[in-house]
Amino acid sequence: MKIDRVDIHNFKGLEAVTLDNCGRINALVGRNNSGKSSILHAIDMAGLALGVNDWNRFQPKVEIQDMFSDVGAFSITLGYEDHSEISITANPGYSPIKTPEPTDEQRFQSILIWPDVGAGMLQRQHRTPRWIIQQVENRNYALVNSLQILFAIKYFAKRNERGLTLDDYHDILEQIKFYFPEIEQVDSNRTPDDIATLTYTEYGKTLDILYSGSGLKHFIDVLLKTVVSQADVVLLDEPEMGLHPDLQRRFIGYLDKMSKEKNIQVFMATHSQVLLNYADTLTYYRVVNSKGTRAVIPVPNDAIQTLLSDMGLRPSDVFNQDICLLVEGSSDVVFFEHIIRNLYKEDFENVAVGVLQYGGSSADGIISGSIDVSNIVPAQKYTYWVRDRDQKPTSRPSRNATRFKNALNRQGLPCHILGRREIEYYYPESVLVAAQQGDTQREEAVRRILHSDQSHKFCKAAKAEGVCVPSGKYLRELLKDHLNDKAQIDQEIRNIVEEVLLTWKREILGEGEDPEQRASPSVLPTTPSAR
Repeated sequence: MKIDRVDIHNFKGLEAVTLDNCGRINALVGRNNSGKSSILHAIDMAGLALGVNDWNRFQPKVEIQDMFSDVGAFSITLGYEDHSEISITANPGYSPIKTPEPTDEQRFQSILIWPDVGAGMLQRQHRTPRWIIQQVENRNYALVNSLQILFAIKYFAKRNERGLTLDDYHDILEQIKFYFPEIEQVDSNRTPDDIATLTYTEYGKTLDILYSGSGLKHFIDVLLKTVVSQADVVLLDEPEMGLHPDLQRRFIGYLDKMSKEKNIQVFMATHSQVLLNYADTLTYYRVVNSKGTRAVIPVPNDAIQTLLSDMGLRPSDVFNQDICLLVEGSSDVVFFEHIIRNLYKEDFENVAVGVLQYGGSSADGIISGSIDVSNIVPAQKYTYWVRDRDQKPTSRPSRNATRFKNALNRQGLPCHILGRREIEYYYPESVLVAAQQGDTQREEAVRRILHSDQSHKFCKAAKAEGVCVPSGKYLRELLKDHLNDKAQIDQEIRNIVEEVLLTWKREILGEGEDPEQRASPSVLPTTPSAR
C-alpha cells in the first residue's frame, strides 16, 4: 500500500518535517546538507521498525542512539493511501514502539541504496550463496557486492528455492541488455578461485564486469539490490552518480517501469539536472536548511508545468539554484552573469545563483494571466524578476512593463522595472566603444546613443547609425576586458545585487537577523517614475 504522508520529528538534524501527497516516484532536491539523506534514512528506519521490528539493522550508523536527537520526542508517522496511519517512537532502550500495532498492509520492506559505481565489486572473496542471501536478509549490504548477489540469485533460481525462479534470473539479464543495448550476452559465473563474477559480450568480445564503465556497475547494483530485497519502498541516494545523461534518462524510465509493474514506491535524493526534468514521472519536494532548521516544501505539479510548458524553463534550472534572477533577454543573462560570477564571485560563495531568461511570450502570458506563476514560489522562494522599462527614464514605464510587475506582485513575486530603457544603456561606455573596433564615426555614434534621452530602443538607434551592438560570446569577452571593478557598475544594478540577492544569500546561509525577513523591491532607490 502506497505511503501518502511522512511526518518526521527529532531524527538526526530533522526537527519537524513533512512529506505530503507522496507519489510513486518522489524526488528530494536541495543543497548539500539540507537534510535529503536524513529523510531517506528516517523512512528506512520506519521500514525496519514495521518490517522486522529491529532498526539496529540500519547500516549507516555507529550507534543507533545517534539517530535520535531526543528519544523522548522522536517519532515517525506514516499516513497511507487508505487514510490509515501509524506512529513509531523509540523507548529508552532505542527499540521501536508502534502505535497502533501495524496491519499487514501497513508493513513494508525498504532498501536504502547509496552510490556504488564499482568499489564494492572489488571485494573479490569466496562467499557461498547461502551466506550471501543471509547477509541480504539481514540487510548487511556492506558485506556483499552485486556480483555475489547475482550469482546467489542464479544458484537458488535454478533450484526454485527462496522464492526465486529462473524467470527472475533471466529477467535481470534482459533488463541489463535492454538498458545497455551494446551488450549481447551477459551471465553470472564463478572464477577458478570460486569467486563470483559477471561476464558480457560486447561487439564480439567477452569482457569481465570489473573492466566496464561505472554506469553499468551502478545500474546493476541498484537493479540487483532492489530485486533481491523484494522491497516495497526503494530509497536511492544520488542515483545519478556515475551515470551519463543519456543513461540517467533510461534509468528514470527503468524506475518508472519498475514502480508500476512491481508496485514499488521510490524516494530519491538527487541533484541531477536530467532526472529533475521528468515532470510527469516525479513528485518533487524541496528540502531547505536555514540556520540548522530543516523544512520540506512540496512543489506543485502546476509549477512544473508552468516552468516546462509555459515559460520554457527547465525544473533543474530552478531547483538546483539557491537564488534565481529572472531577466528578459539573452544579453541580460550575459551581463548579470558576468557581474555575479566575476565581480561578486567571493560574495556569492557557498550559494548557487542562476540567471534565467523568461522573455517574449512568457511575459505576455504572465500579463494576460494565461501563465499562472503563483506555484513558482514553492518551486523557488528566492526569485527576483527584472523587466525593461521600454520608455525613456523621464517617462513612466511602458504599460506592459507596469502590468507585468503588477501581475507578479499580486502573486507575491518581487519585480524591478529598470530605471533606464533597457540593459544596453547600463553597459560601461568603454564596452560599447570597444565593440566598434576603432571606427571613430561609430564610436561617436555609440556615445551619442548612450547619452541620449533614450527615446528609442538601443538596437533601433544603433541600426540607424550603423553601430555594432555586441551580444553572446563577443559581449562576454568585452565585459571581461572592460568591466572588471564594482565601481564601474551602475548604482541601480549594484542595488539589485547587494540589497536583494546578497540579502537573500545571508538569509539562506543563516547569516541574517530574521529568517522570515525577505528583501523587497522597495529597497531599490530609483527615480520615482521607475516604480
